Amino acid sequence: MVAMVSSASPSPGEDETIDMLFHLSRRSQAMVDRLISCLDRMEQVEPDADRMKDVFELDFLAIRMRRNDESLLVLAGGESARIRRDPVTLVEVLHGARSEVEDYRRIEFGVIDESLLVAAPVVNDLVHLLAELFDNAAAFSPPDSAILVEARKVADRAVLLVEDRGIGMGAQRLRELNQRLAGPSPVTAATVRQMGIEVVSRLAQRHEIRVELESLERGIAASVVLPSHALV
Repeated sequence: MVAMVSSASPSPGEDETIDMLFHLSRRSQAMVDRLISCLDRMEQVEPDADRMKDVFELDFLAIRMRRNDESLLVLAGGESARIRRDPVTLVEVLHGARSEVEDYRRIEFGVIDESLLVAAPVVNDLVHLLAELFDNAAAFSPPDSAILVEARKVADRAVLLVEDRGIGMGAQRLRELNQRLAGPSPVTAATVRQMGIEVVSRLAQRHEIRVELESLERGIAASVVLPSHALV
């Protein structure tokens, strides 16, 4: 169920929305990047432990703001200005995604193939995609429950599983979400209000990653299949 690029042209209204999202996200992203740089400098020189906790909290919030800006940019068809030049282990990618999630303590890593390396052009988008899935799993499961993440190599691909212990969903809703994951929807106000699934769909499409949801006896499992060209 690899997402395919849609040949449909945006409507005039969609063009205006996309253009607005692009410019707003770029402008905000530039300010947030400056804020993160400033906070990073403060972390290097702040001697007071209590104030340092506040700085770390601000830094975490700024990172979440940056991801929100990058999500808007993804909806607008843009790409992050941050560039990776070297491959990164999948373990590092998973830790990076977890660090962007408010309920990061709930995310537990099970069996992870530590030999897996993610190609440099895929790293930032995969961190973003996984952070969105982690956020979604945390939002729709009990606050005291764990979210289990595992990853293994299958032939020339990598298969990741993100499992929550939430209330699950009906078969029709599951089909609807998997259809949206298989191909992005037009950009509308509703898309922006519920942009997590659309961002995952677009990031997956960009790298021919397959994302699919499956009902468990209790909760939902999201499978993420990385093609061979996304690995090193």
